[in-house]
Amino acid sequence: MDPYAPVPPSPPSPPPVARPWWRRPGFVVMGVLVVFAGGLLLFGDPSGEPGAGVGDAKRGDRPEVSASPSSVSTTGAPSASPTPTGPPQLVGKVLKEAQEVADGAGYDVVTHDASERDDGQWDADGWKVCFQVAGGQRGGGRPVLDLGVVRVDLPCPATDGEKVSWPSMPGVAGTDLFKAEEMLEAVGVRKVRPESVYTDVTLPADPSAWRVCFQEPASGQEIENPQYATAYLKLAPPDAACPAEPYARLRPEPTS
Repeated sequence: MDPYAPVPPSPPSPPPVARPWWRRPGFVVMGVLVVFAGGLLLFGDPSGEPGAGVGDAKRGDRPEVSASPSSVSTTGAPSASPTPTGPPQLVGKVLKEAQEVADGAGYDVVTHDASERDDGQWDADGWKVCFQVAGGQRGGGRPVLDLGVVRVDLPCPATDGEKVSWPSMPGVAGTDLFKAEEMLEAVGVRKVRPESVYTDVTLPADPSAWRVCFQEPASGQEIENPQYATAYLKLAPPDAACPAEPYARLRPEPTS
């Protein structure tokens, strides 16, 4: 080969291929930046705090702040007793319940026997309130209610300190036994002992339709402690008249 032979020219380079505009480096970098900035604005920083700016510190980097004692709201210690708004109505209540209601309303209680007997009230469950009066205040400043009480099985007197008003025996003669028992129960008499007014007539198992001829206690007599009293009733059959006195015979005695 001739070293002095001329070098053949290089083949022409192929024409450059035109890239789409969206694949050019400048546009790619700009697009990444726009997407990144948009993501921060829309979703916040990676810490999960919505709306945090790019320059904001992450929540995890912030020190935890505890509420100071001065920031805690307090209402103060509860008072030893409620402020009374008015005396509760205790008449008719058992004394034990009345004491609890009065204490809850901010009142102290003193009691006395409302009858003429002046008994001591040792068992609060066995007494009921008949009268109540405001009784001033004690040393602690709580107002006091003075309660006039009687035993639960007694009626209240007409006025505080008077004799207990016992009921009177109703007149049941002429009524049937069923009606007589209703009248007696209304005044507190619970024990009724029916008997045949005739010695020769036996009382049936159910004498409710028999008529009362005689009664004991008598009509109008005061019944002290009626819950313990017993009413004795003499009865005649519905088809027989009452005799002039108890323990008579309905039929004459047989002759020999």
